[in-house]
Amino acid sequence: MAEEDPDRRHFARLLKAFREARGLSRAEFGARAGYSESTIKSFETSQRAVYEYHARHFDEAFGLDDVFVHEAGRFGKAGYSAAYGAFIDVMAEADDLYWFEHSLIPGLFQTEHYARAILSVHPGVTDELVEERAVARLAGQTLLDRPSRLPRVWVVVDEVALRRRVGDAGVMHEQLVKLGQASALRQVSIQVLPGMEGHTGLMGAFAIAERGGHPSIVHREATIDGTVTDNHATVEQAMLVFRSLQTRALPVDASRDLIARVDDEQWKVRALTGARALTALPTEGNA
Repeated sequence: MAEEDPDRRHFARLLKAFREARGLSRAEFGARAGYSESTIKSFETSQRAVYEYHARHFDEAFGLDDVFVHEAGRFGKAGYSAAYGAFIDVMAEADDLYWFEHSLIPGLFQTEHYARAILSVHPGVTDELVEERAVARLAGQTLLDRPSRLPRVWVVVDEVALRRRVGDAGVMHEQLVKLGQASALRQVSIQVLPGMEGHTGLMGAFAIAERGGHPSIVHREATIDGTVTDNHATVEQAMLVFRSLQTRALPVDASRDLIARVDDEQWKVRALTGARALTALPTEGNA
């Protein structure tokens, strides 16, 4: 929680100190930054999570050059990159979550074995870091289980992700079974983009979080870290790309059938027999 994080407590004290130094009330500063008096109070008392876009609004209201953005960059969660750590908070508050993946199974639906297998290929990674990141990734899946506030999750995943071997055949069989089960959840819609043709989503995976009455937030993945922003033009473009990919993807029921078929054809038998599974994509060894 925010009140347990020393960096966030420092951010809250700094925000209050700057506001008082300028002789502004919470209501006056809130009017400048685009927030209500009660919201500013929640920021200053560490009762509300702070994201990078909040910090940017504070800098703009004070006329500062990325002072609060820099401070917000110190926030992090064990096992997450700085950008994705911030997005975890956003996902926890979302009413609707839109997620596109072109290469991997989305983290919300990864099994422990799949998560560990993909995390272990990072260069220079230690066993301890793999453990930390795997635990964090699995912990993030709890938002699908909580009884009080369930987000609606809309997913488009490229068929390539179903066929790319991560770990061994047993790992992939277990993973596709879990993905198929997740697609049957009432609040989850998983669509598969079939075939191996090029499409606009190949430029990168991303997720969009929407909450009524608040700006939408987009997380764009990158090899090193990624970005989180509420920039209206960026969010609109990301949603346009997502909708475009949805129109090309199979319906939910047909997608579930394809997940099961890929598992049967490519992973299940090999998993049961213990044979080494090869990806369906050509490599130097099988091209």
